[in-house]
Amino acid sequence: MKNIWIVASWEFITRLRSKWFIISVLIMPIIIVASMFVPTWIMTSEDTESKVISVVDETGYLGNRLEVQLTENAHLKDGSPKYQVVLFQNADFANMKKQAAELLDSSVIASYLVIPADIKDSLRVQYYAKNVGNFKDQSEIANAFNEVVSSARMQDAGLNVALIRSLTKRVDFKMIDVEKEGVEKEGNEMLSYLTPIIFVLMLFFAIFMSSQILLRSVLMERTNRLVEILLSSITPTELMSGKIIGLGFLGLAQLALYLVVGYYVSSSQGVEIITSANMVYFLIYFLLGYLFYAAIFASVGAIFNSEQDAQQAVSILSFITVIPIMMSSYVIANPDSVVSVACSFIPFVTPFFMILRIGVETPPLWEILSTVATLGIFTWLAMVGAGKVFRVAILMYGKRPTFPELMQWIRAK
Repeated sequence: MKNIWIVASWEFITRLRSKWFIISVLIMPIIIVASMFVPTWIMTSEDTESKVISVVDETGYLGNRLEVQLTENAHLKDGSPKYQVVLFQNADFANMKKQAAELLDSSVIASYLVIPADIKDSLRVQYYAKNVGNFKDQSEIANAFNEVVSSARMQDAGLNVALIRSLTKRVDFKMIDVEKEGVEKEGNEMLSYLTPIIFVLMLFFAIFMSSQILLRSVLMERTNRLVEILLSSITPTELMSGKIIGLGFLGLAQLALYLVVGYYVSSSQGVEIITSANMVYFLIYFLLGYLFYAAIFASVGAIFNSEQDAQQAVSILSFITVIPIMMSSYVIANPDSVVSVACSFIPFVTPFFMILRIGVETPPLWEILSTVATLGIFTWLAMVGAGKVFRVAILMYGKRPTFPELMQWIRAK
């Protein structure tokens, strides 16, 4: 036991003092949060520069109404109109389209809209732009034009437009998050969606960063023949156990730092993104998930002679663990569905699915206990198997063991 703690403390202190580890610990949460919030902030931020657009109007009157609608409803940060409209009306339709296309090609205008004469029946317009990926502008112009066309159709039908607008006014949909014992608080849709994803990404990087360090450590000592010197003083089991424990504490410290900082920062802003109970669940799933993957990575490091070959082998595992991230939208919307619950019992992805579900709504206690027990059993089996493989393969050079040989080592007593 003494040798295990010597190896563990050496791995922990050495990696903790590494500049790259410190940089990664500080930068990783910034990257995760920025990737989540910056695009949304950019899309929802107010524009500061007006844009010139053109409207090719074959109807002769809808273009004027669209200009008024945009002027009244689309504004810059300083309150001035966001769009300046160049109208083409009462002329040859093909010639008007040609002029608008020339203005777009010379970058005089940002985009142009073509309104055909039969718009009320066809309900189809064409929008031309060099950057069709600007969804914000497209949405604003489309909403404004829909208002104009619907008003014109109601007028043609002899209806009172003002009355209909008043009767069909949108309802303010306020979200109330109901917690245990009926406690209510105002919900935040964006925060409710992003928080579980941020948590699962934190768990993903914490587990795989520690496991990757373990893989490289074993490979480096094996290729440098340093492991032969180490094994003259300690057993292979002590070496593997010490490495796993030391790097596990490293990942645990990293994760605990993220959770504590996130907890206090959110609390200072009056937002509770994680409770103390959920924090305990988070650490439990991290610990079991790390031990499970660490056993696999330690075995891979002992089997292969080069990091390139080892990385190709673990890339399959990396793909498997990305599945919960790919399914995060479904799990957040349906945390208690059959698919979400079933995936929670698959050991390779149990930690990630459970953290996603806990971030939305804490599952029943029996599910938490049973998933922890299932993951714990498979982690124990993985550790036992890894110990047998590590003990035999760590001193093998020049020959990569076959799959039947690996199974024989694992079955051996």
